[in-house]
Formats: sequence, structure tokens, C-alpha cells
Amino acid sequence: MRDFDSAVQDADEAIRRNNEYLCGYFRKAVALRELGRLDEAIHLIKGAPQKIREDEVIKGLLKELEDEYALDNILPEDHPEMLRYNKFIKWFLDGGARFNKVKLRFYSADHRGIHAKQKLKRKEVLIFIPKELIITLEIAKEAPVGDKIKRAKLALLSPKHCFLSTYLLQEMRNPDSKWKPFLDMLPKSTNNFPIFFTEEEMEWLKGSPFQEQVKGKVKDIARDYAAIVNAVSEFARHSLKEFSHARMLISSRIFGITVNRSFTDALVPLADMFNFQRHQQTSWSYKEESRGFVVNANEPVSRGDELYESYGNKCNSRFFLNYGFVLEDNTHNEVPITISLDQKDPLYASKLKMLDYDDSKAIRIAEDFSHKNLVDFFSFLRLVKFRGDLMILYNFVFQQGASKRSNEHDFYETYHGTRFPPLSVKNEVRVLKGAISLAKNLLDKYATSYEEDRRILEENKELTFNQRNCVVMRAGEKKILLKLIDLAKLGLELIKLPFKKAKEVYEMREDKNMYRIYVVEMLFPFMHSLRTVSYTHLTLPTICSV
Repeated sequence: MRDFDSAVQDADEAIRRNNEYLCGYFRKAVALRELGRLDEAIHLIKGAPQKIREDEVIKGLLKELEDEYALDNILPEDHPEMLRYNKFIKWFLDGGARFNKVKLRFYSADHRGIHAKQKLKRKEVLIFIPKELIITLEIAKEAPVGDKIKRAKLALLSPKHCFLSTYLLQEMRNPDSKWKPFLDMLPKSTNNFPIFFTEEEMEWLKGSPFQEQVKGKVKDIARDYAAIVNAVSEFARHSLKEFSHARMLISSRIFGITVNRSFTDALVPLADMFNFQRHQQTSWSYKEESRGFVVNANEPVSRGDELYESYGNKCNSRFFLNYGFVLEDNTHNEVPITISLDQKDPLYASKLKMLDYDDSKAIRIAEDFSHKNLVDFFSFLRLVKFRGDLMILYNFVFQQGASKRSNEHDFYETYHGTRFPPLSVKNEVRVLKGAISLAKNLLDKYATSYEEDRRILEENKELTFNQRNCVVMRAGEKKILLKLIDLAKLGLELIKLPFKKAKEVYEMREDKNMYRIYVVEMLFPFMHSLRTVSYTHLTLPTICSV
């Protein structure tokens, strides 16, 4: 890589020899920019001879420098956030960290991102954070509160988050904490996390099953907090709201790393300040040979571009709950659908026993219909909708999970994990109609339609950040439910047709690949078997007429 410090020295020597040497000013200004010394580069050009200042290339360079400087200095130097940042940087560098190729840019007092100071190559090291600047789970466990939690052997729902949260709160109250410069950089507000939403904000999620996830999260955090306070009385000085705030900081910033061949969780200064992008532009790991956390570029990056980190492929419910944001057009979205046994079903008792006496099951349907959960959904619905001789199910289960037919007790033991294919035409019709009914019932709970949500997102420019996230969240759920209805209607259309005609109709659909798992891998093999199966082979469920 080019030595920009030497380039500055060479340019200085050239300018000393010829005060009107244009290339000398240009090269020095460019080198200063690559070193992140924009103010010096601007001062150099503005102080150059008039002949240099009036050159069109130099004018263009000055404008680029001034524009970049303005972007880097949205906040004035005496702004509280800038003062905290400068203290953090001193602590960071004094502790042995290195990040001379990137910079933190504030877009506002509460929004920031990491940008490239210079052109970056693939695999180039962007940031190095020594182990001494990393808060690990082990550090939290050895702290006074953490040690008492360990000794109490509490059955916490989220133990690692609890240990780190309690340590965070202890250190935040300690004015002499070694971590203070880092802790002062953490967000002061977590009001973008749904567990802190007002009643008015929660109304924007009306009808969404995500509301129950939020309530469950609030309940789980409160339960862990109560358990900790009960075991460690002095922790009561921290309120439930403070604990909840710390929990959200931890859940949105935690890194899983391997140190000394042992997996642990950690808070890593500066590495937690990358914004999210689906594309994995950077990668990170703990390096034993250098005893520190390293962030690398996964691809070439232009100087000035923002650098992002990917949190992986997740449903918006996970992003929203644990990170406080959602993604528009997230193809990894899911919606939970609860399927319940019909208590009026003559086979209710037998089916209930098969399900270990739990008469309902929630299955998360992914927007990507190639996901295995769609197979599980239809399989379970086939069991729920099945009518007739239970021996049909017995036989199929034993064919799949046992080498020979056994007794009824063995059937209940063997059932778990069995995926039922279409069992009969009539049953599959009931299944498809049941899928439509389940989806429509969920859609009816919302206050708006999918189309109305899309219009709100396109036309309402006054939505708050939280309101917009709620609309995106609920629209993603509705999109999946509408796709499920469309799939079920397609299935009902095809199953009534002769097999050859059904294949022709399916092939004509532009969206056929979207429904391939159900149609090609489930429905068509069943329809084909109806033409060839021997009706005396009663162990095969495909001939069941109920």
C-alpha cells in the first residue's frame, strides 16, 4: 500500500523548490485526504498561490474536500456526542486498538456509521481491538452481582444476557469504571425496541401475532429481573426499566467469539457501531495469534463509502424484537399460524394422545415457500383434518418409522416427526380449505389490508420511525398469508383436474417456482399415484377415500 506520509513529505519538498508547482499541491492534498486530515488539505489549497487556486482540477478537488469535511462534521466539536466520542477514541487508541483506515461519521446526534477513510482492498484489516478492551461473559460472571447469580444457581431464561446486563448496569454507575469511555458511547434510548412502545405505538401492530412475542419478551425480562433481585438484594437499586434497557443494548450488540478454544459472548467497542446491511460486506473474528478482535473487508471498498455488517438472515420479528428495526421486502419473513384439533372430531382423543395432549401447534410459515416449515404445516393440517379409519395413519407411520407393524403404544411413540403426504383427495381438499380459513382468520384481525399498508408506506411521509417499522412488520405478515391463500386456491384448482391437465395449468403460471414445493413435490406425486395404485394395497394412505 502507498505510504501517504512519505507522499506528503515528497510534495512538501517539491513545493519548497517551486512554490507554484501545481502537482505538488495536488499530490499533498490527496495524500492528506487519504490520511484523514481533511482540514489540513483544505487549508493547503486555500493558502496556495492564486494561480494554483484558480486551476479547474484544484477547484474540483477543493469542492470534494469541503463536501467530505462537511459530512464528517455534522456535529460541532463542542457537541456532547463529539466530546464523548473524542474521549472514547483516546481510550480506544491508548488501549492498543487500531482503526486508521476507517472513521466514525455522525449523521445526527443519535445516528452514526463507519466509513472508509481510504480505498480498501478485499481482506484488508479495518479494525483491531485487543482482548483487554473487550467485555466478555467471563468478566461479567466474576463481577460481584454475577458471582452471586452463579452461586444462587438461578434458572434464568436468558442467562448470558442477564450476566452481561447486570455487569453493564454496575459499571454504568461506577464513575471510575475502566469501561466508562465505551459505556458513554452506548445509546441512551432504546425506545425503538417494541418492548418500550407506548400504547399508541402498539396500536400500529393491532392484529399482528408479533404483539404476543413482544408481550412474551416483556414478561420474560421481568421474570429474570425478579429472580436476580430476589437472589441479589443490592441489585434492586437498578429498576426493571434500567434492566430492560441494558438487555436491549446487549441483545443488539453482542458478539459470539471463541477465545482460548472456548466460546463466549462479548461486547466489542467500535465493532458494535457498524450499521446493518443484508450483504455481508465485512467479517469479524477473534484472532488468538494477535489476542484481539479483527474486522476485515470482504470486498474492495471506495474511500468515503459506508461499511456495513450483516446480522444474518432473520425474520423481521427477530430484527424488530432484538435490534429495534425491520427490513422492507425481507424475503426471510415468517408468520406463526396456530393449528388446533377440532374437539368435535370423533378421533379427537386419539389425535390428542399422538400430540402428547397438546391440542394445538404453532408453525412459522416463511415467505420462502421452499422452507421445510411449509411441509410441516401441511403435514400437521392433514392429521388435524383426517377423518375415518385411524389404521390408515398407523400403517403409514410404521412404514416411515419402523421396520414392522407394532402395537398402538408404539404408534404413539413412533409418530413424532412423521410428515404425512396427501392422504386422500377429500382430505387434501379439507386441508387446502383449512389453510385458506386459517389465513383469512388472521387477516381479519388486522385493522388494515396489505394494499392499504403499501399505500401508507408509499404516501405517508410523516410516519415516525417506530410507526413505519410497525407497518412494514404487519405488511410482511399479510404478504405471507395472502401467498398461502393463493397457493391453497391453486391446489384446489389443480386437484380437481386430470393429472396431465393439472401439470399444463401449473406450467402456465408465471409464479410457478414460488409454489414448487407443494405442487411438484407433494401434490403431483400424490395425483400421479392415484392413476397407478392398487386398491387392494390398503396400507398405502393415498387411496383413502375420507
